[in-house]
Amino acid sequence: MLLISITLLYGVFAFFGVYLIRSDKSMPLFSPVSNGVSVIVALRNEEKNIDRLVEGLILQKYPQQLEFILIDDNSRDETLNLLTKWSLKDKRIKVLPNYGEGKKSSIATAVKFASNSIIVQTDADCQMNQYWVMSSVNKLLSTDSALVLGPVYPFKSKTILNRLIRLDWIAIQFMTVVTARLKNPAMANGANFTFFKKDYLEFYNSGFGAHFASGDDMFFMRFLQKKGKKISFNLDKKAIVKTEFPNSLKDLLQQRIRWATKSGKTTNELTYLFTLIVFLANFAWIITAFSINYHPKSLLIFSSCLAWKLITDFLICWNITRFYGDFKIVSVLPVMFFIYPIYLLSGLLLSFKKRYKWKGRRVS
Repeated sequence: MLLISITLLYGVFAFFGVYLIRSDKSMPLFSPVSNGVSVIVALRNEEKNIDRLVEGLILQKYPQQLEFILIDDNSRDETLNLLTKWSLKDKRIKVLPNYGEGKKSSIATAVKFASNSIIVQTDADCQMNQYWVMSSVNKLLSTDSALVLGPVYPFKSKTILNRLIRLDWIAIQFMTVVTARLKNPAMANGANFTFFKKDYLEFYNSGFGAHFASGDDMFFMRFLQKKGKKISFNLDKKAIVKTEFPNSLKDLLQQRIRWATKSGKTTNELTYLFTLIVFLANFAWIITAFSINYHPKSLLIFSSCLAWKLITDFLICWNITRFYGDFKIVSVLPVMFFIYPIYLLSGLLLSFKKRYKWKGRRVS
């Protein structure tokens, strides 16, 4: 009965989450705004992504002043040269070197340099809609928020790893949106981030999370929460940012270790609760499967857990894929169903590892 209860609780969590997402009837506003915006990007060894990134930035539709601050974080390739060439073509592009080291230092440099009070942040490997800035800023101002979390989605490829990553990301985005609706968001992603310059400078000067090599987005969000400031999720298709995710198992593990190093300091109680429910639900049907040989009645429990878990997974995936327009990915759900418990267990074990490699740097 305990195993059935866990699986049912997982279903309740999913139905409740879908209700929260669909009950938000607020429409994105696209009225004229009077605020200029500074878009900031930290780059390191991104020569292959420069053209796509800059082309997406300069095509932004926004009625007020825009500046694009691109910080080169000690790149060893042609990143800086390519950025400089683009800056000669468009005066809105400001290229700066990072005299420190790391993304945190780069972001801080960009924010300090920004001439506008509103900051929109993204990553170098991203692609965005031409109304991305407009949608993000309107969400910030119309909801009286201090921070707007934007939707992020991986670029698609036909590899099985990419499909499994997209399915996993759908689950993460579902939890992020649901917890944000409950005013306690689980995750922030610097690939799509909108905030006020004064708030970031206050956070930076506080030193909160400064001794961690990564996770500035998460620490900044938690800092604002401690200040009692409002954080919103912008569930608008025009605000979607597509980004590159790891294309090998090794890179994926490095990314998960990087996330794990900061999770203990940035994860809130609500996220821990929902994560525990998901974790237990993924192992409930496995436990019942092993008990069938000893207790024949366990077959009914196993069938119930298995069916309810599959239905719940489908409900979560279908609702988020509707937003991202990636319906075909649901076809991989049966494969992910059996792999996900191993993935979760691996993530738990990796959380104890504190060293990882990122952008050619060994970080601890």
